Amino acid sequence: MRPIILLVILIIVIVSVRIDLTSGTIPFQQSAGMEETGEMNDKYSDPPEELEEPEEPSSPLPYQEVIVEPGQTVYGVVQRLHGEELFNIPLHEVLEDFEALNPDISPHHLLAGETYKFPLYETEPPNS
Repeated sequence: MRPIILLVILIIVIVSVRIDLTSGTIPFQQSAGMEETGEMNDKYSDPPEELEEPEEPSSPLPYQEVIVEPGQTVYGVVQRLHGEELFNIPLHEVLEDFEALNPDISPHHLLAGETYKFPLYETEPPNS
């Protein structure tokens, strides 16, 4: 009787692991994030002009719009925008400027394929 019970428990465990690895019990994170973004875009789709107008005069920070690819970070994109130049802007400053340019976006939760405004900085040659 014990071997049969152990066999049944083993089969249940194997089936459970297979289901978790193939389809999973937690919904696919990217689709969940897109649904949230879609809902947020629907809520804020009417007044984007009102949000943009007050911010542009108050933020003279130069920026460039970039379509984010999977795996990119705010700091990595800003570094890439500056190319070969020496880039020594602190991470917290880049994140604060990104939040100022994109007020409703968290710099830690970028979505691939979306366009964001990334700050540009004037780099000065080192004083010798």
